[in-house]
Amino acid sequence: MSGPLPESSPVEHVGRKARRRAAAIEAVRSSGNGSGSRFGWLWSLLAVLGIAAAFVTYLALGGYVRSTVLGFACYLSGCSAAGMTTTGWLIVAAPAAVMLVTALFWRKLGRAGRIGLGSTAAVVYLVVITFIPGRRRDLSDLIQGPGSDAVADGILWGLGGAGAALLFMLVLVFVAKAVPAVERRYNTVALAGAVVLVVAALPVAIAKSDPTWVRAGDVFPAELTMNGDRLVRASVGETSGCDGVLPDDALLNERLCYLTVHASYTTDDSDATATLRAVLYADDEAADEVRAGLPRGITPVGVTGEVRTVLSTTYSWVLIGTAGHTDGHAIATDERPWVLWPLRQVSYHFIGVQGGLFIDPDPDDEIRPRTP
Repeated sequence: MSGPLPESSPVEHVGRKARRRAAAIEAVRSSGNGSGSRFGWLWSLLAVLGIAAAFVTYLALGGYVRSTVLGFACYLSGCSAAGMTTTGWLIVAAPAAVMLVTALFWRKLGRAGRIGLGSTAAVVYLVVITFIPGRRRDLSDLIQGPGSDAVADGILWGLGGAGAALLFMLVLVFVAKAVPAVERRYNTVALAGAVVLVVAALPVAIAKSDPTWVRAGDVFPAELTMNGDRLVRASVGETSGCDGVLPDDALLNERLCYLTVHASYTTDDSDATATLRAVLYADDEAADEVRAGLPRGITPVGVTGEVRTVLSTTYSWVLIGTAGHTDGHAIATDERPWVLWPLRQVSYHFIGVQGGLFIDPDPDDEIRPRTP
């Protein structure tokens, strides 16, 4: 028969209780460290995948991403100077805005909000890195297509605004050392000033940007003088897309079309009227593909009277030209050369605007003026 258990002293009882609490705390800490180690590999994997995605996006998908961004901007803005310049500015401002939003709201967001913000940031930065020039490629090599010069201007002005913002914050550091009030509110003043400088660069960029030379008012002047002839614009206009140009819209919509510009001119050489419709596409290849599918002799919508139709391409444009007598009467066989003459002049002017080289057509060719 066992004897009575020895009674423990109050000090020993408290000691055992303290040891049990310390062991429990240590177990919790060990569990936390284990959880961290379990998820640490996941964060490392995500970092590796992020770097790989950036590399693939830049090398393999960079051209596609850039053309998609520029094409979408051109489609939405009609390739206007303001729209394309704003696109370039956003390429600089968007990642800065994402960085700012992350710094301000990351701790306040829940799990779903952080996932959404993180995903948005990843997409923005993956798109933006495709516009970063490499060792053998400058900005003009990366940005090509309608409105590309305006986009490049927007990027440069955006970088200028960002540089001014960084300089402002640097100067503010020295000001804060001398002015206690500025030092107390440095974050607020620095943030507000930086945002104002970056945003202020946009209207300046738009004002300084050159025309994109795709809008009807830019490419079709009120009067042309070519080969000694005076051509006067009778009508001018533009529409988004290319619906309503030909009887079958599917012909021009074979590839995505951004814009259609058109103008009619009369000439003092004869009673002929020339109308040129030009449809803008993303690149030369798309324009050539669409032109190849157009049937010969097709007449555009809205044409009255007898006309001759001429189909061609220049750069990323499909040109649909018509020429006829102003009153619409029949065109005799011997009249064809001089009826088509003002259309050739208008077409040469349009091509000169797109290529930056203006020349007059040869009046001694088959298509020639009525009065030499």
